[in-house]
Amino acid sequence: MKNVPLLIGTLLGTLILVVGMAFVFSQPEAVKTVDTALVMGKDRPTKDPENAKVTIVEFSDFQCPACRAAQPLVEKVMADHPNEVRLIFRHYPLTAIHKNAQLSAQAAEASRSFNKFWEMHDLLFAEQSQWSELSGKDFTAKLDEFAAKLSIDKTALTEKMNSKEIKDVVASDVVDGTKAGVDGTPTFFVNGQLTSAPQLQATVESALTAK
Repeated sequence: MKNVPLLIGTLLGTLILVVGMAFVFSQPEAVKTVDTALVMGKDRPTKDPENAKVTIVEFSDFQCPACRAAQPLVEKVMADHPNEVRLIFRHYPLTAIHKNAQLSAQAAEASRSFNKFWEMHDLLFAEQSQWSELSGKDFTAKLDEFAAKLSIDKTALTEKMNSKEIKDVVASDVVDGTKAGVDGTPTFFVNGQLTSAPQLQATVESALTAK
């Protein structure tokens, strides 16, 4: 019976630890809000009114399956609030795990010069499974195919996407995203509030009803 006090002490200590951990993890996650100018950037691809009450900034990677899966949700939120919500797209290619993320970002950004950014954006996501694992000339040929579908001169697109100008724009998006706390994709900011994809609709609705 000499070990009874020790056993009781151990059980009480374990109980206190369990209760403490439960309390910590039951607390609501702190809302992180960042500088809206930082996440919005300058002259980035935008959908819908400039004077919208709510601005969603999406940091995304065209080769990321989760980013592709999030697109119907983004489209639904935009469709539900066509005059109240705008979308700003920013590149965040995860080059360490997605070999074609950088070039696909450059291709989309270059398409802006031909007024076809959103068309290329939609095509890259829709056809993601067809190009994500291609390499070298096969990937280049697929981008040429996309250019043809969008009536963009493939030589002009290739020249533009490989320019320092376009590479610098993509790099700037990555720098701003990292400063804002982006560590994966897709990452959304709703009026500067860091928001995950599952929280997007609820956060937008809350922002719309806020005074």
